[in-house]
Amino acid sequence: MVIDVHVHTFPDDLAARALQKLVDKADNKIAAVGDGTVGGLLKQMRAAAVDYAVVCPIATRPAQFAGILAEADALRSGERGAEAAAHLIPFASVHPEDEERFTHLRQVAESGIRGIKLHPYYQPCVVDSPEMLEYFRCCRDLDLVVQCHCGFDIGFPFDPVCNPARIGRVTRSVPGLRLIAAHLGGWLRWDEALIHLVGQDIYLDTSILAMNATEEAPQRVLREHPVDRLLFATDWPWLSFDEGLDFVRSGIGSPAHEQLALGGNAACLLGIQKPAPWY
Repeated sequence: MVIDVHVHTFPDDLAARALQKLVDKADNKIAAVGDGTVGGLLKQMRAAAVDYAVVCPIATRPAQFAGILAEADALRSGERGAEAAAHLIPFASVHPEDEERFTHLRQVAESGIRGIKLHPYYQPCVVDSPEMLEYFRCCRDLDLVVQCHCGFDIGFPFDPVCNPARIGRVTRSVPGLRLIAAHLGGWLRWDEALIHLVGQDIYLDTSILAMNATEEAPQRVLREHPVDRLLFATDWPWLSFDEGLDFVRSGIGSPAHEQLALGGNAACLLGIQKPAPWY
């Protein structure tokens, strides 16, 4: 079973414009490998034999919470099609500056959604601030998984709001938090991830741009972090499933460990029992 814990989609009528805006923001240093739609995602998942994908929305304003929750409900209910309901696992997003953030986090948990996406660049916050530690404690107490961007973001000047050292302080301050540190714990900050995160009780996802896949530091993070805390991810539509799978398979020697990283660990984390059929 293969489970991608980090993908993004956009409404069909906005996807092309949204992707182009993100490419422009990154000064054309990235290129999309998919069209950013639910249909495009499912088509590429099926071709690559990816069984499930966690859809990670980002509320860039507090007012976007209701719309994101509605889209998650549409994906789960079958309104977006039977394959979407069977193969996509939508997370929610609660902006850290939302005055009703704790009520909304509780609403997410009560709805049955399994986690939230946090991106400290698009949702300005410092992850180990007292306010954010309270936010994380609420997520832990509600048993919500937190998928958090870590390290640099190609569309912004570097600001260490979610660098590996800060993420490490979060894990120590909020024991029991089910935290996924995206991009192997810190995109373009893997030397720091080796110091602050590798070996700790934290999940690291493997979403990494193909241009970085052969660098020694991310390869070391992949090899040295406990295999039961590695999660396959692509950040689709920014990395293809085949490239993401190749990165994990080339870096993990044991077939048994490969199965854990590609899907077994995520299945345990998300409560998935078996692959879903394609229609």
